[in-house]
Amino acid sequence: MYALAQSLTPADLEVLTEACAEVGLTLHVTDSEAGHTPPPGALLVSFHRVAAARPDDLSMEELKRRGGYPVAVLDGISATEVLAAVSRGFSFTLASPLRRSRLVETLSYLKNVTPSENTQVLSLDGKGSLSSPSKSLPVTDAEAGLLRLLSDRSGQIVSREELTEATGGEDVNKVTSVLKQKFLDLESGAKLLKVPHLGFRLVGTVREGAN
Repeated sequence: MYALAQSLTPADLEVLTEACAEVGLTLHVTDSEAGHTPPPGALLVSFHRVAAARPDDLSMEELKRRGGYPVAVLDGISATEVLAAVSRGFSFTLASPLRRSRLVETLSYLKNVTPSENTQVLSLDGKGSLSSPSKSLPVTDAEAGLLRLLSDRSGQIVSREELTEATGGEDVNKVTSVLKQKFLDLESGAKLLKVPHLGFRLVGTVREGAN
C-alpha cells in the first residue's frame, strides 16, 4: 500500500514526504523522465496538482483503475475550483501550500479505514474451498473465477464486464454479495469494494492453495 504524488511543488512534496513518514506510508513520485513509475500493489491515495498537470501524469481513468482516493491539490480554493475537481472525479481537495498536520490527519484516517493488504490472506484451492487460518467454506466456480481475477489485479479496480466474463456470465452483484458474506463468515477482514460506474476492487489477498 502506497501514496502517489504527481506534479507537486518541491515545498508541497517535502511536506507530503514528512507526513507519509510520520504515518508509516510509502510515497512514490511519478517522473517518466527519471524512469519512475507507480509500483504494483494497492494505491491508497494520490495527490495531483491540477494546475501543473504534465502529459506524463497518470490520467484520472488510470488513477481510478488503480484504486485508492485521488486528491486534487489546488493553488487556490474556491467554490468553482472545488466543484470542477469533484466533477472530474477527485475524492478530496486540498489547498497549496500543503499543511503537514492536515496531511497527517487525512492519511491516518484513510489508512485506518482501509484494511491492511498484508493481514487479509485467504487461500483458494482447486477443490472449491476458500479458507482463512481458522475456517474454510465452499465456493462456486463463478465465485472462484471472480476471486482469481480480482487477486490477479491486486489493488486495482476491475470492470463489471471483465468480472462477468470471469464468472461465466453470472450476475456479478449476486456473486459479490455472496462472497462478502463468506468473507465475514471466515472472519478474514478482506473486503470487496464496489466503485460506482467502474467495477470492484479486492482489499486483501487471495492465494492459490494446493489441490
